[in-house]
Amino acid sequence: MDRLAMYLRLSLEDKRGIEGGSFAQDESNSIGNQRKQILEYIHQDSELSKYKVMEFSDDGYSGTDMKRPGMQKLLKEVKENNIHCIIVKDMSRFSRDYIEMGAYLNQIFPFFGVRFIALNDHYDSREHYESTIELDTAFQTLLYDLYSKDISVKVKTSFENKCASGEYVFGQVPFGYKKSGEIKNTVVVNEKEAKIVRYIFSLAMQNKSSTQIAKQLYKEGVPTITQIRKPEKALQDGKLHTWSSQVVRSILNNRFYLGEMVYGKSVRKSVGSKDGMAVPREAWKVITNHHEALISEEIYKQVSVFRPEHSKGRNKEKHLLTGKLYCGGCGYSLNYKPIQKKNKYRRFECRKHSLLQIPECCTYMNADLLEETVLFMLHKELMLYSDAIKQKESLGSFQMTAIRALKKELDGYRQEKKQIQAKKDAWYEKYVLAQLPVREYQRKTKELTERLSSLFVLEEKTIKKLASLENEYQKAEEMEELTQEVVDIFIKKVYAYKNKRVEIEWNFSVDRKLNSSLAI
Repeated sequence: MDRLAMYLRLSLEDKRGIEGGSFAQDESNSIGNQRKQILEYIHQDSELSKYKVMEFSDDGYSGTDMKRPGMQKLLKEVKENNIHCIIVKDMSRFSRDYIEMGAYLNQIFPFFGVRFIALNDHYDSREHYESTIELDTAFQTLLYDLYSKDISVKVKTSFENKCASGEYVFGQVPFGYKKSGEIKNTVVVNEKEAKIVRYIFSLAMQNKSSTQIAKQLYKEGVPTITQIRKPEKALQDGKLHTWSSQVVRSILNNRFYLGEMVYGKSVRKSVGSKDGMAVPREAWKVITNHHEALISEEIYKQVSVFRPEHSKGRNKEKHLLTGKLYCGGCGYSLNYKPIQKKNKYRRFECRKHSLLQIPECCTYMNADLLEETVLFMLHKELMLYSDAIKQKESLGSFQMTAIRALKKELDGYRQEKKQIQAKKDAWYEKYVLAQLPVREYQRKTKELTERLSSLFVLEEKTIKKLASLENEYQKAEEMEELTQEVVDIFIKKVYAYKNKRVEIEWNFSVDRKLNSSLAI
């Protein structure tokens, strides 16, 4: 444990202050200035300058939530006993929740033997060993918490006030519009896109379904939203880009094309939370005549048959191959269709066949037959991989190495615990016999106790890993059917073709070609 961590954080509110130039203190909170201040402190301290410095940062994240990528990486290192000391500019950089901050200072960091330093708050946990944080520090963290909540309310109020005054302060602009280059927070018509939107509504006026409209747009070579707005992405993914019935329906159901702007569809669950709760439709706030409309109210009413309610209530049952199964003809994923009134058996269907009409598309495939085929191919591949030894030995070879390594690691922790306990007993005996001064005894036992505590944590973590891996190994040994665990471990992608041929890309690597195929 010879590493020192400096943690840096800049919130969205700090960024707004820096960009607007309204608060000098916000500039001091920039990632660069935090880094500079902490490094200067480390270099001036003879003890800290000996440690290897690791940097963890979160740019644009609120301090009210610990679910930040940089913070999670830091806490992972702490739990693995790799960090000796953490330094921050001030406590608010680490957390603005005073209860959570107190838990880390009083319980978590002392348990792992981690020293915590907050420069601007003049706080060093080493000076508070075996005591709770002082009143002034606790009060300071409470102020940070209240400040964060105050800022959140101000930001929310500012956002709502801007929306109420007609400003468009959302990120993405609906297809057919663009942000004005002349007046801030306003939208104007994008004629190239608007022409397509009007054409879609005109086709709907001819009583064409969303699927029929999507087919016609593809047949006529009308570029998709991705091809227009992200042409580089459309070229790189190698797919045939087509309009879908879902996209067409979303356009036909969007009242933004009537000149309306809607806001207040959701609210945050709590301060700093990224999760929102839906607001009832009747409580939404609507501004009419907000921008130039592309269609009239009469046209919208006439095509209102495309209500989103029609798509609700579908069976959302997920198949274990979902996300890994693709059509070999068009490259798009296959849709899973469970047993329903219309479907007498479980099946997969190509979601783009009716639109693209590519001859090589796998129009549909029986799910039971596909599962059996994939399982058979997996057995065959594992036999080849392990030079034709028994299936269970072949399957287990992928996991036994990891199991042995974890057992060895666990034995190491247990042996070290015994050695530490023996040392503690020896130091205690010397102390009782007055062969060791009390301060020296306390110092030595403190170090041993800290290491012992971390070993208990590592041992528990390793035991859980080992149990999970042994459970997977047991399941793999008895593999008689395709399971989610087996799919996740071994299969990368599955391609199904019209002639019922199946190709699989495996997750494991061997010296020969990975792909194998089988015609059903």
